[in-house]
Amino acid sequence: MFQVKLIIFILILGIAGGGYVYVQKLRADNATLKINTTKLETAVSQNEEVIQNQIKEFEQVRTTLEEVQIQKDALQGDKDNLEKKLQKHDLGQLAYNKPGLVVKIINKASDNANRCMEIASGSPLTEEELAATKKSQINGECPSLANPNYVLQ
Repeated sequence: MFQVKLIIFILILGIAGGGYVYVQKLRADNATLKINTTKLETAVSQNEEVIQNQIKEFEQVRTTLEEVQIQKDALQGDKDNLEKKLQKHDLGQLAYNKPGLVVKIINKASDNANRCMEIASGSPLTEEELAATKKSQINGECPSLANPNYVLQ
């Protein structure tokens, strides 16, 4: 009988020891899970910040694209207007009959076209360009770009 009690006692000690080891393992696992949860929460918050930054950048790109499209449309209008002007006149005949006049016109148009390129490349508008309201004051090559306050009639 003593041996049976001893065996039961040893079994109870073994089960209690196994339970203790199991509980310690659960505590260690719990601590690891808490650390992992903290890391995941940090990663999620960083990802949310990145997503918000990407949304802002996307909106900036969209706005810039819309502005470029507006400028492109204005330049296309200027190009169409210039084509209409050039179709009305025979420059070869005019140059033959009045070469001095054609040279003056071509030189002024070249200067205006060069200024259009400067403005399109980022050069700021001058006070005269901003103040132009009459047809004689505007840059005829790109009035919508060089003279934003002038309204074509």
